[in-house]
Amino acid sequence: MKPIVKYGIVGFSRNQFDKKAARDILQEEFQKIKEKHTEETIEIVSGYTNSGVPKIAYELADEFGFVTVGFSAKQALRVRSGVYPVKKKIIIGNRFGDESEDFIRYIDVLIRVGGGKQSRHETALFKNLHDHKSMDEIVKEFEVDWFGN
Repeated sequence: MKPIVKYGIVGFSRNQFDKKAARDILQEEFQKIKEKHTEETIEIVSGYTNSGVPKIAYELADEFGFVTVGFSAKQALRVRSGVYPVKKKIIIGNRFGDESEDFIRYIDVLIRVGGGKQSRHETALFKNLHDHKSMDEIVKEFEVDWFGN
């Protein structure tokens, strides 16, 4: 069995942002991931919802042949957009945010594309957990325009 490398993707979960810019960023990052990890199984781990950055990450992961993992709280099962048909589900807690600590422990690398309070909180938690490592290899942060209120 091939070793598994887990990339956590966080960012806006609502749709009022520059989706083209986010897709372009993730497309480029996923190409690098594919080239870097030729001998590993690649998991793309995000918030399970079928909207925003998680949806873009999952769609691209499917195109690249990566394993999609929905990591969220039970609240994701009730969102209007529904959940993405991921290959693996991990549900922890009831409300969004309940899963944050477990999420950052599960992943090996974090990519943030925009995002609000929870995305930035999870990024800070991940950096704190891995403060003994070089951030250049395990954290990538990108900003995209937000069009909402």
